[in-house]
Amino acid sequence: MRMRVWRAAVAAAGVLLATACAPSSTVTDPVQPGPRATTPTAAADPARLVGSWHLTAPGEPSSAVLTIGDKVDGGILLFRPCGMLSGGWAANRHGMFVASLDGGDDACFPRQGQTGSPLTEWLDAVVGFAARGRIETLVDATGAVVATLRPGAHPSVGPNASPDFVAPPVITDQMREVWAEPAAMPAGTRPATRADLLHRWVRTGAPTSSAFVKFDGDGSYSGSDGCNGEGGRYVLGPQGIVLAVSGPSTLIGCENSPLPAWVVQAGRLGLRPGRLVFVDRQGKVLGTATRDA
Repeated sequence: MRMRVWRAAVAAAGVLLATACAPSSTVTDPVQPGPRATTPTAAADPARLVGSWHLTAPGEPSSAVLTIGDKVDGGILLFRPCGMLSGGWAANRHGMFVASLDGGDDACFPRQGQTGSPLTEWLDAVVGFAARGRIETLVDATGAVVATLRPGAHPSVGPNASPDFVAPPVITDQMREVWAEPAAMPAGTRPATRADLLHRWVRTGAPTSSAFVKFDGDGSYSGSDGCNGEGGRYVLGPQGIVLAVSGPSTLIGCENSPLPAWVVQAGRLGLRPGRLVFVDRQGKVLGTATRDA
């Protein structure tokens, strides 16, 4: 089974330009509305999402199956008649959810000379999840249902694919760690809002580095570690809680900056005077970034 990694666009310098089609949000934000999850009245349970589901979503065939868990080639798999797409996902007990598909079977991609992307616009709109009995729903920033997941699906793959792709997904310790509430923000750091993030940031104290990270209002982020393009998707929740997944990256060797990786490693994002603070799930400051003039 031939697998391909999809890159939406690559700039001349090799920086990944992430694309998305998330709608505007009407969720209340202290400064500006945007893609952020709200705190539910009762704790959500991400473990309920782990499994294989009959998928109903815009543009998807009736036979589509979505597997969420910890699988080969990514934690989220979308099975279509053309084959399988793969990527990553994250969720927490605030009902926040983010996912990205960035590769898959060659047959699902445009042939030479054709244009278009096999990846999902509907998934880019998803920032949360909610249970409705045995059915799970994926929702946008307004709370509207984007996709419906019905239990009992059994995906299948071709004879040349590993059976690991269709084996029941499992819950891992790493997944449980992401689901848990991250440690509190360090003293002297206030929680970041979406409006705080929507800039281009460079690593504090590294004025000559070309590394940066840029957060966009559609829930995507892009950046560079100094020579490799990186990017993915994020959702910002209460008290600066952040979930993010990374997409494909170039693989040029250099003295890499960890700045873009901090987005995925962070449990919270905060602000100190003039600086964006990346805080890991244990409450340790990974590093800080300064708004790029």
